[in-house]
Amino acid sequence: MTTHSTDQLTQLLQTLESISKQLNDALILEKSVLETPDNQQLLDVSAIKKERVSSLESHTKATHLFLKNRGVNKGLYGLQALISTLTPKDKKTLVSELWLNIQSLSDANKKLNDVNGSIIELNRRYTQRSLDVLRGQVGGSHSTYGADGQSMKSKISRNLSIA
Repeated sequence: MTTHSTDQLTQLLQTLESISKQLNDALILEKSVLETPDNQQLLDVSAIKKERVSSLESHTKATHLFLKNRGVNKGLYGLQALISTLTPKDKKTLVSELWLNIQSLSDANKKLNDVNGSIIELNRRYTQRSLDVLRGQVGGSHSTYGADGQSMKSKISRNLSIA
């Protein structure tokens, strides 16, 4: 890989690292907003998160294609092997550190997103149970089976809003 190509790769990886940090910040903000009742702020953070994820996807694809066009058959998956062949040593060290930071941020972002998704799912279940109570459907254990063998919730009483 030429010095110019190594510089281009470094710029691409720096961009990926920057976007990954921005996504990490958005996920941390999302977690704190999930602990408040402010729906508008949650919608705003969700829009930011969506934009960061989209940007990260497009830059990842661009980096992958750049590597494939430079003869790295596996693209990003072959980056570690490419790093071992880079010279001079300072370029090799910089690219290696950037790649490790990107992988670390990727792992952290996945964990944060999983936590936030769990919080959202718990809130959804709580809301669904509350709506079921208001509709007169108490508990998930009251199910009946239809002719097709599928389980369905049975209505125990009239809708609370009608009663």
